[in-house]
Amino acid sequence: MNYKASALLLLISSLVPVTAFAADAQDIIDKVMKLQEERREGVNRYIVEQEAMGYVSKITFERTTVTGPDGEPVDTFQMVLPDDLLQQGSGEDPVMSQDDFDDMAQEAVYSIAAFSESAELVGTETVEGRKAYHLVAEGLDRTRSFDENQEFTLQTINAWIDAEEYVPLKLIMDGTMDTDGTPRPVTIENIERDYRTVPGSKMYEPYEQVMRLTGEMADETKRQMEEARAQLEEFDKQMAEMPESQRKMMMNMMGEQIEMMRKMAAGDGIEIVTSVRSITVE
Repeated sequence: MNYKASALLLLISSLVPVTAFAADAQDIIDKVMKLQEERREGVNRYIVEQEAMGYVSKITFERTTVTGPDGEPVDTFQMVLPDDLLQQGSGEDPVMSQDDFDDMAQEAVYSIAAFSESAELVGTETVEGRKAYHLVAEGLDRTRSFDENQEFTLQTINAWIDAEEYVPLKLIMDGTMDTDGTPRPVTIENIERDYRTVPGSKMYEPYEQVMRLTGEMADETKRQMEEARAQLEEFDKQMAEMPESQRKMMMNMMGEQIEMMRKMAAGDGIEIVTSVRSITVE
């Protein structure tokens, strides 16, 4: 689940065009990149163990070199697909392949360069108690297809950067998603919090991520939501008939998934909370 969430964010971020230049915004982004590079100095590979919706997974990141917009090589990190998923991806219809992650690393570098030239600094605000620079890019009108039946057009990006540590705190992307020939408004919000210094390094990384996806649903999604409502009603009936000890066990096992289904069925969108258990530098 988190692979897809991360992939979606990286792919959408690559839509930012090169437009108006804003020196203050670029200075902030330059400092973000400079500090990130300094904090990751000497690190070539690290593993993130995380939990999302009750599932625990490990994601490996490795240093790689891609080509920047100016044709020069750029050092960055990319996700490395685990062996078991690489085997799954070798079939006729793989979910994701290592080539997809290679492409995302390249696109992420382009998106940072483009955003640094198009964003404007609109002021400072407080995000969860931390002073932050608010950067915004509007009127982007950039489109990207994710598959044959899904297309996203990005219009506006708002980003909040911590004014002391120069790390991203919040990102909101507004646009339209077309899944059946009819564009529908979509908002994607990503919050990074609980930043900590990673043991054995100078890396400063978030240990919790919240991703929210809201917007008008396509007809097929509405049909699926109706089915989900019916399934939840049946689930609630079954739960009511269980002994209390068994109900607690079920909620411990499936509580997060059930809560997300309830929000989706109520039209409140999707929310995925990812908690990092550990980050190990190798």
